[in-house]
Amino acid sequence: MVKGIFKLLLRELEGFFNSIFTLTNIPLKSPTYTCISKRSKTVKIKNRLPSLGAVSHVVIDATG
Repeated sequence: MVKGIFKLLLRELEGFFNSIFTLTNIPLKSPTYTCISKRSKTVKIKNRLPSLGAVSHVVIDATG
């Protein structure tokens, strides 16, 4: 889902998740590129086209 929203390649997705975890002080690491690549072949996600009406926003708040 995140890949579709931000239009990231799989290697960029790995770095994006690691950056988010680092910025929010979450002691996790994202899956490796190989794991993401294998998993993305088996997961089927239906993305709906965004409507032309309401605008969606993603907000990340680090205040807790």
